[in-house]
Amino acid sequence: MIDYEFLKAHSLNEALDYLGSREGVKVIAGGTDLLVDIRKENARAKGFKYLLDISGLKELKFIEERKDCVAIGALSTHTMLVESPVINKHFPLLASAAKTIGSTQIRNRGTVGGNINNASPAADLLPPLIALKAHVKLRTLNGERKLPLDEFLAGPYRTNRQSGEMMTEVCVPLLGEGYFTNFQKIGRRKAMNIARLNLAVVLGIKDDTIFDPRIVPGAATAYPIHFGKTEEAIAGKRIDEIDPAKIGEMASEEMISATGVRWSTPYKRIALASLVKRALETIFTEANADE
Repeated sequence: MIDYEFLKAHSLNEALDYLGSREGVKVIAGGTDLLVDIRKENARAKGFKYLLDISGLKELKFIEERKDCVAIGALSTHTMLVESPVINKHFPLLASAAKTIGSTQIRNRGTVGGNINNASPAADLLPPLIALKAHVKLRTLNGERKLPLDEFLAGPYRTNRQSGEMMTEVCVPLLGEGYFTNFQKIGRRKAMNIARLNLAVVLGIKDDTIFDPRIVPGAATAYPIHFGKTEEAIAGKRIDEIDPAKIGEMASEEMISATGVRWSTPYKRIALASLVKRALETIFTEANADE
């Protein structure tokens, strides 16, 4: 049994005070990952003395459009992403990713901050947020700092959050004109499925030519990262010059070069190639229809 003392914060400053004045504090909001780990006595849930409940902090539950980005509070739920007019207008792939998370109950309770801070290699929000070049805001009693999301992640189930810090929001820069996005996922089953593979693709397309390509798979590497070589292979190319199947195979080779050959490689090699091919074909069709 894991022993701990339960704390509840009624304001952001109170939560930050707990984090800054005590050692071994673990934060809980929706609890859809952490409570399972505690129940199973998973190693990821050990080594803490206090469990700090921040679920009541309404100031961290918002989605708002700002001048150059959309800000998402750390306690915003997956259901909020799915239903938000702002998210569906600017980042439909983020809403698509949120729709695939767990059950209705999990989407209603699970939070954006929890999905990010848990840093699971299979987290469904991480690939689209990284592809969208999101950054996180981290607060302490003494100030705040911002980190690009891909720098915030430090490894599977690890982040670069420092002692006393809390992630309060994630900011997603608005895309300019000519961008197309797509999210793909393969799970073990249709309901409450954890991704065996997922994929976020963001492409700028102007005059049938690709610019600023972003390809970020999830559950393919230790944690989601840009597939830089695959991105370079299509940057500056015309749509009619690209064979989506070959680009899919290239992405699979890039995965293997990052992870080596594992027991799951034969399956993931074919599956990732298929996801990349499907995403590119979908975007190309949308781009042609948009002309």
